Amino acid sequence: MPPIRRLAAIMFADIAGYTAMMQANENDGMRRLKRFRAVLDESVEKHQGRVLQHYGDGSLVLFDSAVEAVASAKEIQLALLQEPKVPLRIGIHIGDIVTEEDYIYGDGVNLASRVESLGVPGSILITERVIHDLRNHPQFEPVSLGKFEFKNVTEPMEVFALADTGIVVPRQSELAERPKVRPSKQWGSGAIPKGRIIGLATLVVICLAIAAWLFRLGQQQGRESLAIPDKSIAVLPFRDLSPEGGQQYFGDGIAEDILNALAQSREMKVAGRTSSFSFRGTEISMPEIGRKLGVSTVLEGSIRRIGEQVRVTAQLINTADGYQIWSQRYDRQIDDIFAIQDEIAQAVAENLKVILLHEGIQPATRNQEAYDWYLRGRHMLSQRSDGAEAAVDFFQRALELDPDFAMAYAGLGNAYLWLGWSNILPSREAFPQARTYAGEALKRDSTLAYAHSILGSVHLWYDWDWPAARQALEKAIALNPSEAGAYLDLGWYYAVAGDLNRAILQMEKAVSIDPLNLEYNIDLADINRMAGHYEKARDIGAAMQELYPDNSEAYWLLGLVDYVQGNYKTAVGYFRESVRLSKGESWSVMHLSMAQAKAGQQVQAQQQLLPLEKDTAVVNAAFVEMAPAYWNLGQHDKALAWLERSFQQHANWMISLQMDPIWDEMRKEARFQELVEKMKFP
Repeated sequence: MPPIRRLAAIMFADIAGYTAMMQANENDGMRRLKRFRAVLDESVEKHQGRVLQHYGDGSLVLFDSAVEAVASAKEIQLALLQEPKVPLRIGIHIGDIVTEEDYIYGDGVNLASRVESLGVPGSILITERVIHDLRNHPQFEPVSLGKFEFKNVTEPMEVFALADTGIVVPRQSELAERPKVRPSKQWGSGAIPKGRIIGLATLVVICLAIAAWLFRLGQQQGRESLAIPDKSIAVLPFRDLSPEGGQQYFGDGIAEDILNALAQSREMKVAGRTSSFSFRGTEISMPEIGRKLGVSTVLEGSIRRIGEQVRVTAQLINTADGYQIWSQRYDRQIDDIFAIQDEIAQAVAENLKVILLHEGIQPATRNQEAYDWYLRGRHMLSQRSDGAEAAVDFFQRALELDPDFAMAYAGLGNAYLWLGWSNILPSREAFPQARTYAGEALKRDSTLAYAHSILGSVHLWYDWDWPAARQALEKAIALNPSEAGAYLDLGWYYAVAGDLNRAILQMEKAVSIDPLNLEYNIDLADINRMAGHYEKARDIGAAMQELYPDNSEAYWLLGLVDYVQGNYKTAVGYFRESVRLSKGESWSVMHLSMAQAKAGQQVQAQQQLLPLEKDTAVVNAAFVEMAPAYWNLGQHDKALAWLERSFQQHANWMISLQMDPIWDEMRKEARFQELVEKMKFP
């Protein structure tokens, strides 16, 4: 009978470590082999396949359909992952086979065997040719492991792992061979994800600006500061794939809870939320994200919520080459969401080979509706002052449902901090409430670093209780070394204490945790301005201007840099743009008037200040910035009167009196000196 050549879906399966298993316990080894063959035979017959040969602990199977081959492989693995477990590896390829009498051979058989050998117990590896037949079958979720060079195959071949629930996906360190070519795509949730084009040219400019700043920063700090730690991670926002949409806040919440859990490990660097979330929906590559955030791994994922059902997928990516280290899918009832977060955080920590989060993520609340409102509040709070008022309402709704919800109290405290910092509420109204809610959070969870950081902010910006501020901020850092906001405010503490170099170091720590955070970068630039490092301040401000072109604060910072250097007309231009972008917020108008008065535009400056004098919100908030504006107009008594009112109302920027060169011309005034003495700076 002449040889018969045909195209087939070829499945090769074998038991990993079978020889050692037999040596350890021959009876147990034989029992598991029989179980493997029984499960295999039943499944293959069910899926219209044919077992051609058994090779000791391995088997060669043919199918006419790739879909049936993969379905059978999945069924076999899920069965053998149950006790008594059989550590099986499976490889599937579509290719030519040659049948001649009792022999079956061909490159397709050899390739299926080699693909199988790359895997680990519990895994199913398939080739790119199989992928083509699975495209219209969303019940399967393959993920790319990269391209491999195989013997007698001229071009590298891409290999995928089935990532369906319960199936094991090999880590890169476990693969028998390393990928030679970066994977060309990822495939999950039944379809190839479609990229969203969001202005790549703009992103390139942003990357160059940030890279230039990091380069200059690296020149000062040394080469070693630019090294990316092996144990480092960024958690990107989980994409909302829900049919009805509207669940992005929920995906953000899951990602942030995982981020916060991972941040508890002192051995792991965790990139801050703002920087990580800035890559939402971008087409920037994983290696580029790794370079920008200074991390070796990235966790990304998606959520799909339908009624009370939720599907969460998560993938851990190596940023050096973009290869997937680990992936998993979780299908749960919505009330089991805490278990999902715990499982993901545990798996990520294990794959990074760092300290496991032994206690896992403790449920923030047992009330799922309260947790939902809390996530909405935190989502609004990520918009800073613009979302603070809505965040207050959402956190309060969460507390109505669970009065012992510590994180909701802390969120409420943080919202009031923003209302005070932005002068939406007067300091005397905002900061005491922030203190109260931080205290309520700590009554319920004394280890909550977030709440200690909020309390430290209140002591610093409002109470002017310097020892208490330092103690609370250092406590926050001790509890969570990735609490970036605590480093930032600790920097301000050292600034008011007169140690600007130490202040800069603390703020650089905050920026290293969250390198794309606008607030942290602006504060770092501002403290460099106060220290006389004008070029560094200007470089950071320019980078933020590129990154956030529609935000007023970068222009405000650049205006301040030129102002203290005596470039008043240039400063007017920056402050004017800050006024435009902030839609005429009072603080920006005050700075514009301050610069105009120095630039010979006294009439314009005076005209802009008159309406502010009659604005109840400005009077009640006692803006510190009114003082230098009136001083520059020659109205010294009025300037000092405004400053004394600011002191009485504990306006937050009173802490700048000792260190900011803006006040230099006023320092010889006795009334100014009295205020400095009353502040009792450390």
